[in-house]
Amino acid sequence: MQQLPGVPTQVDYADIRKATKNFHETMKLGKGGFGAVYRCKLPAAASRTGQEMEVAVKKFMREFEDRRYDDFLAEVSIINRLRHKNIVPLVGWSYNKGEPLLVYEYMTNGSLDRHLFQRSSKGNKKHEEAATRHWDTRYRIVRDIATGLHYVHHEHEPMVLHRDIKASNIMLDSTFGARLGDFGIACTVAVDRSSVTGIAGTIGYIAPDYAISHRATRQSDIYAFGVLILEIVTGKKSGDVSRDDGHITDWVWRLHQEGKLLEAVDSGVLATEDGQEDVAEEAKRLLLLGLACTNPNPSNRPSMVEVVQIITKLAPPPEVPLERPTFVWPPDDWRTRNSLYSTAMSTCDKSSASTTTELVLFSQEQPPSATTGEQSFDSRAASGGMEP
Repeated sequence: MQQLPGVPTQVDYADIRKATKNFHETMKLGKGGFGAVYRCKLPAAASRTGQEMEVAVKKFMREFEDRRYDDFLAEVSIINRLRHKNIVPLVGWSYNKGEPLLVYEYMTNGSLDRHLFQRSSKGNKKHEEAATRHWDTRYRIVRDIATGLHYVHHEHEPMVLHRDIKASNIMLDSTFGARLGDFGIACTVAVDRSSVTGIAGTIGYIAPDYAISHRATRQSDIYAFGVLILEIVTGKKSGDVSRDDGHITDWVWRLHQEGKLLEAVDSGVLATEDGQEDVAEEAKRLLLLGLACTNPNPSNRPSMVEVVQIITKLAPPPEVPLERPTFVWPPDDWRTRNSLYSTAMSTCDKSSASTTTELVLFSQEQPPSATTGEQSFDSRAASGGMEP
């Protein structure tokens, strides 16, 4: 661990145990297939800043000790290298008798899903509701996520694929700035490759090409981001549509075909805005972008370079056909894009090469229709996504 490049500060396990009240249930923020996250305040002596610091501690809790350590190393080997304002920063780490811990900066306003999909919950505060109902906040959240994803796709070397872009993995700081979180099933991609082997992610955000090929690419991340854009604009979970529509992409595409695209916009947002013409223009821009990103065919999805240009209005909204394109597999140009579909080893593959075809579903304590409505999986094991 000490030999990893840019390794973060080691935090004394005793300080974390004391700050979390021995990992008491009341300190727990959420849990998932890889473990649980706890909120606590590190004392000044244990903080890298020399001041008391509020943090989120991820405790890896898989059944077998060696698997816990593999999960820990897989995540820290990626996240400790990432430095960007739109990525949740890693503060430190700890290890004690088979219990690995990662210490992240605490994000004051929690995860995006709790604001988008649970505004009526008794635990939400009125000022939080007001903030996420404001259109400027939502547009900025989309921009922040896109900027972070652009960084891992195009600026950082080696390229990183997140593989689990969704609302519950987007964290909000004190100003409702958005940051990519939970790189538990992320993978790095070799310089001479464009994909990694092994399927992982959350049902509802997985691109059709990814589900068939089991190759994660930039395009599969972009598909998940497109679903997230539609959720942010509409205020609906990906599966929170009629049975006839089935998925949020089907619903929004149908409205687009019927010339009623703006009917998809969250009515709660429109009711709070004065300059509705500007809101309508930006909402349409994002809805079209969401549809373009979720095009069934990966070669027709925009890159994150193009996505950022569209969001920052340096480029016009994408041209989206009224009828959803038919999914074609393999793509017509598959022979010339062999590297995209060829087997590639990565940081995640090395620990799971023998299990890349095995899908292990992670059944949450609550049914899919409740809370987040998500089922996550990873070909190595269950997803590391956090559950409220």
